[in-house]
Amino acid sequence: MKKVIAIILGVIVLALVVLAIHAQINPVNIVLKPVKTEVTVTMKDGIDLGTTVFVPKGKKKFATILVRTPYDKYSEEWLGKAFGMYGIAVVIQDVRGKYTSGGEYYPFRNEREDGLETLRWIRKQSWSNGIVGGWGASYVGYTQWAISDSLDCMVPLLTGANLYDFFYPDSIFSLQSAFEWGLKTASRKLNVISADSITMGINHLPLTLADDAVIKDIPYINDWLKHERYDDYWWSMDHRGKARASVLCIAGWYDIFLKAQIEDFQKLQGDGNEKDRMVIGPWCHGSQGEINEYGGTKKMGSPRKIFSYMVRGIKGKQNSLKSPLRDTKYNLFIMERNAYYGSDVWPPRETSSIPYFLGPAGYIGPQPLTDSSHSSFTYDPSDPYPSYGGTALGDKVGPARQNNNIQRPDQVIFETPSMSEPLILLGPVSADLWISSNVQNTDFYVCLQDVFPDGKIINIQEGGVRTRLIPNVPEKKEISVWATGYQINEGHKLRVTVSSSWFPRFNRNLNNGTAIAGATDPVIARQTIYYGVGMPSCINLPVIKMEVE
Repeated sequence: MKKVIAIILGVIVLALVVLAIHAQINPVNIVLKPVKTEVTVTMKDGIDLGTTVFVPKGKKKFATILVRTPYDKYSEEWLGKAFGMYGIAVVIQDVRGKYTSGGEYYPFRNEREDGLETLRWIRKQSWSNGIVGGWGASYVGYTQWAISDSLDCMVPLLTGANLYDFFYPDSIFSLQSAFEWGLKTASRKLNVISADSITMGINHLPLTLADDAVIKDIPYINDWLKHERYDDYWWSMDHRGKARASVLCIAGWYDIFLKAQIEDFQKLQGDGNEKDRMVIGPWCHGSQGEINEYGGTKKMGSPRKIFSYMVRGIKGKQNSLKSPLRDTKYNLFIMERNAYYGSDVWPPRETSSIPYFLGPAGYIGPQPLTDSSHSSFTYDPSDPYPSYGGTALGDKVGPARQNNNIQRPDQVIFETPSMSEPLILLGPVSADLWISSNVQNTDFYVCLQDVFPDGKIINIQEGGVRTRLIPNVPEKKEISVWATGYQINEGHKLRVTVSSSWFPRFNRNLNNGTAIAGATDPVIARQTIYYGVGMPSCINLPVIKMEVE
């Protein structure tokens, strides 16, 4: 069960919060042990939500941290003890339909109304001074965004306010993340489901029957599949831009919510609070495929710094981020350089988008081609190009070795010579591809990678586009490859692959134009990429010049 929870919440986040309480709490500020009470909070429709309350001893009124979770409130009790040491009350609640709470569980749907009702209850209590903040990762972070117009401060970690951007980034279904999480959380308690069963569900067609084949019919998974476009279904659970609280966003370059969380932060009402901060580190939503500590806490920053930031913030004290973090609006960790870069804007002003042109024989470089050429490959949805690691939820995600894909024929590979000096990337990556296909509906994916001197290949970032084409007619398509902070070191090579799937991170396109919920019958496609004069395919790299460390 602990392993399941770790996968869902993210190993990096769990490490952060566990260290914060067990190893790095400053005893100088400790007050008396808080008093724990079990209560129920009744919603407007009569549903009782199981709630644990920690209140510091004394007759004072206290600020409160609210934590609303689908992962068992008892697993979060350490927060009550930790914040209680600093004279802060903590309310931990099982969301509707989970563990000790009544009602029917339907993820995300009830979090605003139930959260606001719980806030009203807190502010009526004799021990409350009316100030309430939020803290938590993943779903627990989403419960903060749902009531962000009514909180006083919040620390959402590896999460997002707009669920459509999680389930359908760039309009492509996040198959692995949705099924990994959706199948395991379908009951009142977490389901222990084998990796083989998850794989069976991911590969099952049609997708609307995959949940039935693995565990049972799950209405919300069916709904996710049926709503491929942003519509009223997603609008009702979209809380982007509502926050009036002071916000510290913690995001990860390899996290499933990265793109959405950057957008969340940029859309804060009134251009945001001057105190708002965003930290993007080398984190993913689960265990790493290729273990990399990126210099450890000495380089990434002590977990205590984030915890202390929340303590100071909710108490209204002067607040700032401490070294190695920078007290700027954006703290951007550069992987493999293992240092933060501070910026007041996104992307940093010092970043330049440099096109690296693609060409025959694996050419990629800043010099445009003087002639024209093309490359082709065959994409068979029955044998999709596999994803290793990346921005998915689960085990062995984030940085991962890509060497198993070297010999696959369903790709085109581009690679620079070994770097004579480091190439530093900091900002959003994109690609402009001139493409054609013999089918009308298909996908194209671009993966950015680092080739180490020993031959190890590690993914940096990836992204795709769902296309509708006139068969066999070249057309330019823009592809978001998401953002990164990464240094390709001297002696390394920059590698780019273009394929037509990245499965199961993203749902495979069957090339037949059918809606994904009921799609079957895959069609083989012949894909072509064009280069050079008139059709200059390229990848746009966010290059920043910095001194070598």
